Amino acid sequence: MRPDPDRSLSIPRRFVVLGAAGTIGRIVVRDLLASHRSNRVVCADINEERTRAFTADLGSSRVSAAKADVTAPARLARVLRGYGIVINCTQHAHNLAVMHAALEARLHYVDLGGLFTWTRRQLRMGQAFERAGLTAILGMGCAPGITNVLSRLAVERLGRVERLEIKVATADRNLAANAFVFAYSPQTVIEELTLRPWVFARGRFRTVAPRSGWELVSFPPPIGQRWVVRTRHSEVATLPNTFKSAGLQMCDFKVGFDRGFVRDLIRRLRDRHTLRELAQIGQRTSSPNDDEVSRVVAIGPKENSTRRVMTIDCFATARPDWHASAGDVDTGVPASIVAQMITTGAIVMRGVMPPEVAVPVTPFLAALAARGLRMIVSES
Repeated sequence: MRPDPDRSLSIPRRFVVLGAAGTIGRIVVRDLLASHRSNRVVCADINEERTRAFTADLGSSRVSAAKADVTAPARLARVLRGYGIVINCTQHAHNLAVMHAALEARLHYVDLGGLFTWTRRQLRMGQAFERAGLTAILGMGCAPGITNVLSRLAVERLGRVERLEIKVATADRNLAANAFVFAYSPQTVIEELTLRPWVFARGRFRTVAPRSGWELVSFPPPIGQRWVVRTRHSEVATLPNTFKSAGLQMCDFKVGFDRGFVRDLIRRLRDRHTLRELAQIGQRTSSPNDDEVSRVVAIGPKENSTRRVMTIDCFATARPDWHASAGDVDTGVPASIVAQMITTGAIVMRGVMPPEVAVPVTPFLAALAARGLRMIVSES
């Protein structure tokens, strides 16, 4: 990765949001329009009718709609050409195709994560993006994304870190216990709960059993006690390599799920329910009314029989005016913030990078705070 400040000065505030008609894409678009009056946004999606309805509802002359097929990189490149940056809010299996299209169209690139495996493959495109003078930041949502930057903050403050434990949990006031509702993309939830999670333990990567490591964790109000479980996630693909020199020996990720929901989902999968059927059954019907916390626990090496432990919690709250749950907000908003950082020159590194490498901590956290996300840092 190399800095390229001269190129950053010429990046237009013209954004393409892929998957703009989807749950997270809509939040990215809304934040881009709310952030700066010079931002221009193309809402691109395979569902052209739904995209045009969404842009019409926004009622802004700074937004337009386009049809885009991420399975056809050459055609997608023609849609992207002439813009400054593409924010990919489609499923992670399309990430490589979109990156190839961005490279061909000479656009900077941001996505929401590659569920470990795709992230590893995407990182191999680093030299191609660097030679083109382009930036690609992988996994810039909540987790991965916010959690990566919080990990950077913890390492900077502690100096040496042996363990990074990442946990995300939600408190939804509209859901009864054991309700069968998907908190985010049904396809992603199913993959996270059925694929073998990667962990970094004793300085080595390995996989563990799906749905293992259940833990009851006490979070500050309004979250409270929540069960969390290991799932496959992108943070574990990058943090151990980034912070190897800081002494990192262990890293894992856990996310909060109602245990009844998990049992019900696995039973339905064994009964051969299709993804379409499950998505319909588990669709959220009420207005968003929840809070979410993204937590990083950093544990330093033992010194005189003690260890320094830093816990960083970042809280998000639902935005009914955007029809957005807390998880939608803290996933979509960071991608918008970082894409704008690239256009303004706040991020000048070129190549393919995870958030903890590319994103400057202080201005990023300030931008989150300006949007109502709050943070608590404690050390013991």
